[in-house]
Amino acid sequence: MTSIQNSSHLLDERPGEKTLTNQYNNEEIVKLSPERWLVAGILTVVTLFRSINQSGLGTINNVMAQYFDVMPWQIDWMFNTAALSAAASCVPVIFVLRRLNVKLSLVAGILCVALGLTLTCISLISRNGYIASLLGQMSYGVSIAILNPLRTSIAAVWFPANEIAYALGFMFVGGALGEATGGVITSHLVSISDSSSTVRIRLLAVFSSLTVIIWIVLILVVVFLKQQPKHPPSVAQAKVLQLKEMEQSSSFREDLVKFKNVQVKLLTDVNFLTLLPVYFIIGTFMRFTTVLLTSILHRGFFQRKNLNRDGGYMIMGLWILFIAGGFLAGPLLSKTRRYKAVVVVSFGLTNLFWALTLIGIKVSSIAVVYISLYMLGFVIGSADVSITELLVEVTYPTNIQEIYVILLLGMGTVFVIENFVVRLLLDMFGPEVSLAFPLILLLISTILLVIKQLPFYRLEAEDSTQQPLLR
Repeated sequence: MTSIQNSSHLLDERPGEKTLTNQYNNEEIVKLSPERWLVAGILTVVTLFRSINQSGLGTINNVMAQYFDVMPWQIDWMFNTAALSAAASCVPVIFVLRRLNVKLSLVAGILCVALGLTLTCISLISRNGYIASLLGQMSYGVSIAILNPLRTSIAAVWFPANEIAYALGFMFVGGALGEATGGVITSHLVSISDSSSTVRIRLLAVFSSLTVIIWIVLILVVVFLKQQPKHPPSVAQAKVLQLKEMEQSSSFREDLVKFKNVQVKLLTDVNFLTLLPVYFIIGTFMRFTTVLLTSILHRGFFQRKNLNRDGGYMIMGLWILFIAGGFLAGPLLSKTRRYKAVVVVSFGLTNLFWALTLIGIKVSSIAVVYISLYMLGFVIGSADVSITELLVEVTYPTNIQEIYVILLLGMGTVFVIENFVVRLLLDMFGPEVSLAFPLILLLISTILLVIKQLPFYRLEAEDSTQQPLLR
């Protein structure tokens, strides 16, 4: 039985088209494009700019609350708006974009980020700009629905199987670098004691610069970027491309039925359902930590000065080591192919270092919090890349954009719930209790991973069709 047959439970119903041809088995056709890293680099830069906004405003929660004359939870809600917008828009957005090429999808994602940054600048012009900031976050949310699944689509369309883990790690860098630098930049530029005019001028200088650059990037992509590489990079990717071509050749109504059928099949697949809560927890962990960390520090170390800067440095180290962990996971996964083992070890260490963070706040040791959060970033980076690879393995050859409909809906919901519950527990009981809630979620997801056996369909497909590549 072939790997395609093994994973037939995830394929659309296509009468008369149950098998795929081997038109790409000729080594003269399967080639690598030298532009593949440029395409990945463009997405990395775009997510970098988007994340600078999210991290930068989240770290100075108290400053923004004072500037807009709103409550701290309303600044939290800005980021909830982005998550809800991503969840609400993912079904129509992904349904449309799955029929488009990578270039058009990338252009749509960049446009949403550019609009979001523009609205952020407009919101900073006046102290009454809170609504404009919310609208900017909504635009970022739509960009998340476009760009997050696009990472894996770029990897599948432009990269061979032995480079996919590296490519995903590289494309994760943009968001991580943005989160790492945004909080440090803004916490050094403004403080709670600054006047409104000082906050306005300094933050506008940062975000207006990003806005100008992102519009220039958008124009360059529209003019110069190719729609897709001339040849597929491997046999397994070629098969996925053929499936996508079949989908694009169908009518809108037929495509809608197929789209619905894939969602139903995914939601009845035990392997996929096992990984869902695991992916949701780790996928939202760094984001809600970035948003709420300084609020937690202010409750746990209320006598310490410059806590926004401490939070900025913690977030910077957290995300820089997230990058390191993600890059380490790439070669580790490519060499060992032990997808589940890497995920389980990463999750186990995440439990450990989050518990140490809780202990550090309990005993009022800022040094313990620094160290545990830095190590937490490293292991979550490994977990994030490896759980994404594991998810692709168990759902191959399903179009990743179809999978992301469920992922984005779930992640948006989980992020809002985590954000709301942790903020509520923080206000009612203090930082220790608020940190215990995500720790419980981590423990449950780790147990699910350990006890469930999982298949590796993409790995089987690659092993059964080993082909030489022309570089």
